[in-house]
Amino acid sequence: MKFMWHYRAVLLCAAVLLQGCASSTPLNNARNQFFSGQPQAALETLNTQSISKRNALLALLDRGLIAHTAGEYQQSIDAFKSATALLNELDYISVREQTTSLVTNDWVTAYKGEYSERLWIHTFQMMNFLLLNNAEGAAVEARQALQVFDEHGADLKNDWYSRSLIAMSFEAAGKPDSAHIEYKKLLDDSGRDKGIARRAWQNAKRLGRAQDADAFKQLIESETSSGDDGELVIFLQAGSIPPKISGEIYVDPSLYASFPVYPDISQPNLSIAVEKDGKNKSADVVNVQLVDISREALAARGKGITTKQLLRLAAKKNIAQSVSGENELLGSLLTVAFMASEVADTRSWETLPAHVSLVQIPLSSGKHSLNLLVSDSINDYSISLSNIDIAPGVKTYRSIRVGAGAPRIEEPISTELTLPTP
Repeated sequence: MKFMWHYRAVLLCAAVLLQGCASSTPLNNARNQFFSGQPQAALETLNTQSISKRNALLALLDRGLIAHTAGEYQQSIDAFKSATALLNELDYISVREQTTSLVTNDWVTAYKGEYSERLWIHTFQMMNFLLLNNAEGAAVEARQALQVFDEHGADLKNDWYSRSLIAMSFEAAGKPDSAHIEYKKLLDDSGRDKGIARRAWQNAKRLGRAQDADAFKQLIESETSSGDDGELVIFLQAGSIPPKISGEIYVDPSLYASFPVYPDISQPNLSIAVEKDGKNKSADVVNVQLVDISREALAARGKGITTKQLLRLAAKKNIAQSVSGENELLGSLLTVAFMASEVADTRSWETLPAHVSLVQIPLSSGKHSLNLLVSDSINDYSISLSNIDIAPGVKTYRSIRVGAGAPRIEEPISTELTLPTP
């Protein structure tokens, strides 16, 4: 009976090697379609092809982001709502799944997302609702995003983009006091960023908080704002986030631990300029590199990963030694299988952009045509925004992606893009 159990352990490891670490072909196909500029084809793949339960969350995250990029904002909202519901289920981990992963690897478990990825579900939802002029929906997502910050804020606090959107969503929903609290915290933590200050200044003026308004005013280049002014807010995404890679630590020559890490890739921030009628137009910009936030969030749970890895190594070594005592050949095979199965779980939300930028452009009421000039130090993009209708005192929202994941233009002219009206 004991021999049969040992034999089953070898078969379990072999099964994991064959399927546990295998990537999802439909998921990879959809991602390839997305990165080749075909978001609708990618959505069709995700909507019609079967994806394993282990990767169900990744499929929903990709579906939500790809739909957002394609301008299908309601479809994006539905996908992200399903992702949130699935996360609530996945937080109750099955005993069987955990036990299996202790003698194989984490690929056999359902992907549950990083802290940063859980936050960005709500970030994209806030964008979706604002783009659909549903400020109340955006405020609901802002409150849920704050719950993520309450749990993991020390590791996510440098995500100025998401935090700006939280304040912006409260402001849009007619909750200026809540917005004021978030703006103040954000400006204190960000080193008084100019890209955030104008909005904080305007909100403080509306609330009659003169002292705060005066402090915020000192951070902006120009305070001129007539009652006829509105604003164009652009949610800009560029490039693609680098995928996780494996890191290894050898405990002894026969066993090593493998764990996921984000590569330490240094990238310059985006350079963003706005032109109107051939002249530079003032704009406030908030830039964030998502891999920086991802790396910090993953490192924060590194202690838990290390603890589980050590438990797994101890379990594998004990099983192999026990088997070797009865059958040396089977024990050797089991040791080899255990080593081969020690593979880091490098799954991640790979359709995320590398950069996110909040571009805020004050404009008078009426129709405007602008050029958005974006450079990532390798590629230059010129995005034409035509006939943008600005209402007095109202914020108009647009979302754009450039570089990897940008929708393919049927008849491109160099790198110049024309942004359609939603």
